[in-house]
Amino acid sequence: MAIKFDDWQDVKVAFEVARLGTLTAAAEVLNVHHSTVLRRINSLEKNLDTRLFHRHARGYKVTEIGAKLFTTVQTIDSSLEQLHNNIAAADSTLRGSLLLTTVSGFMDVLGDVCEEFQALHPQVQLEVILEQKRLRLDHGQAHIAVRAGPRPDEGDYIAQHLTQLTSSLYANKRYINKYGMPKTLSDLQHHNFVSGVAGFNARVPYFEWADKHIPSQQIKLRVSETSEATRAIIKGLGIGGLQHGVAAQYNDLVPILHSELSWPTDVWLVTHHLVHRTAKVQAFAGLLKAHFNKPQTLK
Repeated sequence: MAIKFDDWQDVKVAFEVARLGTLTAAAEVLNVHHSTVLRRINSLEKNLDTRLFHRHARGYKVTEIGAKLFTTVQTIDSSLEQLHNNIAAADSTLRGSLLLTTVSGFMDVLGDVCEEFQALHPQVQLEVILEQKRLRLDHGQAHIAVRAGPRPDEGDYIAQHLTQLTSSLYANKRYINKYGMPKTLSDLQHHNFVSGVAGFNARVPYFEWADKHIPSQQIKLRVSETSEATRAIIKGLGIGGLQHGVAAQYNDLVPILHSELSWPTDVWLVTHHLVHRTAKVQAFAGLLKAHFNKPQTLK
């Protein structure tokens, strides 16, 4: 039985299940509910009148006919990606949309660059996607990514080192007036801290350090976004790690034990090789590089 065009979304969902092996993993990648994935698989199998998966306790394994279908789907998916990127690469004008992805806490760092870009190129609509999960540049989910941490190593991506940002401990003056200023590392045992929620900490060096060295009862607030951690520290809810340039924007923040504690993080400009040379990407990348070539503000 031929697959109808209306069935294509079912095929895409089933393909993710075949690739990842479980409904839960596919649902997370597709950002849909577990039941939606199951419904679409059942619908596709009904339309094809065949089983595409063997269900077992550890997940879903494709049948022989399923393997043939998904091999074809992989070819089609790759062709569509190539077409999308070729169209994007042909864009040599400074108009339309430019999609930038980064984590929420980086908007404090990138805000000046975005403002300058908008002033220079008013015909380009800048869309900033704040997402902890890494979007697929090869799928056209974004044109530019600004990532922190180890060098990205995806094969078709171009990763350029922008800078190394350093974070240290800060607290609001109100907090210091209430609880006192820690003068030694041992003094930290008498203070409250802001950190990240479980599963998020490994992405932020300060959060990771706090989990290893600060007793859980001293961590009075945990957040899932670095921007919310910044707000909590500014509000005086506890001591926390902030990038120096971000902390410098707030007069009520004071540094704590900077000579003893700091966390450097490499920052990367990441693009897909097929859109790397487009006018919009190059224009924004140029401003990013110029911005990060300036000396980092310390406080």
